[in-house]
Amino acid sequence: MKKILLTLLLSLSITAVNANDFVDDIKDIVGSNPQVNINLGTGLISTILAFADNDEDAKEAAEALSGLDKLRVSVFDLSDNQNSQELTSLIKDKMSDLDSQGYEQIVTVKEDDEMVHIIAKVNGQLLENVMIVVMEDDDELVVLSMEGEIDVKQLAQLSDGFDIDLEDILDS
Repeated sequence: MKKILLTLLLSLSITAVNANDFVDDIKDIVGSNPQVNINLGTGLISTILAFADNDEDAKEAAEALSGLDKLRVSVFDLSDNQNSQELTSLIKDKMSDLDSQGYEQIVTVKEDDEMVHIIAKVNGQLLENVMIVVMEDDDELVVLSMEGEIDVKQLAQLSDGFDIDLEDILDS
């Protein structure tokens, strides 16, 4: 039992370190701190979700997100960035590294000057430790890291209101 608990704690800490290291690597390449940096832990997430009682859509969102332990959002301004190739390479390497750790690429979009990656560990109807990376070449880079579990079925119900199809994720 101790070995299982220790392994679980270690894997969660590795995920947290990976997200922090990744943002630090981006800072090094871009040469500046994020314009926006939001870090929410379990306590603050629970408090925010508690205010969802009055609105039905907010309740559904709260249910889908109730398994989150940590949420981090970092937004970088790339308008002065001279290292877009190096940044693109870093993102590809990060996705490959996570893939080798058992994560699955859920969404990959590469169009002209835009790149989107959504990667997570998929465990049945649960997404664990989701990372979303969105880069618009000459504009901004957004890194969203969610530690914990998200129920895909609840997320799919929630996404219906936003015209987002998550059927492929549910079928896998």
